[in-house]
Amino acid sequence: MIRQSLASSRWRLEDLRQVQEERLRRLLIHAYHNVPLYRELYKEVGYHPEEFRSLDDLGKIPILQKNRLKQASPEEIVARGVDPHRCGVVETSGSTGTPLRIFLGAIDQQWQRVVAWRILFEHGFRWTDRTLEIRMTFGRQFFVQRLGIAPKEWCSILDPPEFWAQCMVKTRPDVIVAGAGTLHALAETVETLGLNLPEPRLIISDSETLSPATRQLVRRALGSDPVDVYGLVELSNFAWECERRSGFHVSADSHIVEVAAASGEPGPIITTALGMWTMPMIRYETGDLAEVETTPCPCGRTLPLLRRIYGRRVDSVALQDGRRIFWPFFHEFLGRYDELHQWRILQDTLNEVLLQIVVTNNAQGLLSRIESDLQAVLPGEIHLRVEPVERIPISPGEKTRMIISKVGTTIEQQPDIGRQGL
Repeated sequence: MIRQSLASSRWRLEDLRQVQEERLRRLLIHAYHNVPLYRELYKEVGYHPEEFRSLDDLGKIPILQKNRLKQASPEEIVARGVDPHRCGVVETSGSTGTPLRIFLGAIDQQWQRVVAWRILFEHGFRWTDRTLEIRMTFGRQFFVQRLGIAPKEWCSILDPPEFWAQCMVKTRPDVIVAGAGTLHALAETVETLGLNLPEPRLIISDSETLSPATRQLVRRALGSDPVDVYGLVELSNFAWECERRSGFHVSADSHIVEVAAASGEPGPIITTALGMWTMPMIRYETGDLAEVETTPCPCGRTLPLLRRIYGRRVDSVALQDGRRIFWPFFHEFLGRYDELHQWRILQDTLNEVLLQIVVTNNAQGLLSRIESDLQAVLPGEIHLRVEPVERIPISPGEKTRMIISKVGTTIEQQPDIGRQGL
């Protein structure tokens, strides 16, 4: 399965499209006849899977909203004949409300593992490579791993970064997998302690936004340029950087990804997981935003490309006219200050924005300059305040969020700001 997935990265576009259509057609029919939620959802709008002919018909398929899933009972979202109590269960972080429970049968779990392994093999992973993974919850240890096939060690993110560094010394991993914030803390610790650690061949950053500043720090301290991987607990990982690091390739043999926006503009990500049959996820609105890339990647892969992934719409600064400013704008502006180590934006009201910064030199002149320069390019209604901090506080198990806005997202969507300015 992994070998076929790797081969699909360079299939002809018409062959890839045909595979997607065949797999989606079977999944639609299965969901309609075996999952009460889908039968109800489709009957509400008069849709039937037999209407599906090609990917051109995607827009006719009702979108699955997260709230609808959360409100449904396990019996409504799990396929007929499957006992939810005998399924594997994973939960989303619930960062925007109540966690969502995902039910996985044995085949679904195997499919998700293959989807994740495929990304590693795209970057030269070998079955003998030793992996160090830093997580809140440890994964399963398989029998073959004890025999030396893809051996893996786990560290808890509740442990201090010094412990992670000690694990690197002890295990000498070929591969490190962790969230961007965890990698940042690990790299900082390695630099601060002046440790001379073995350089891993592959570093995977997932779960959170990998900022260019964190990428630079990890590359400098750990000796390898991290690969940014995008995915969701609900759907597994499905978009990833190649060796060019110029966008996110979509694993199109396993997922269909739509961006509901014109080319060059950020829009909601709508995703279908083609291998989840116990609890199907068809045209699921993820809550995240992305921008499509229409120019083929120089790496030669024919997979669809996302130019940039913005994260959740709520993780942006809201303006009075309904527009929102995403993290890339702040990165591009604040990147000119070499002394600036880390930053985070907090928005409590429409007109009040706090910029927390970690700098190598707490000179008052630098703080005043950043505040003055940034205030000059922000819309006039925003009052900016800059606050120096020793570190950006993150609670155990919490994802790194570069922008935290308490301003709701119920404003009707208007053009967003996220690239080259206002």
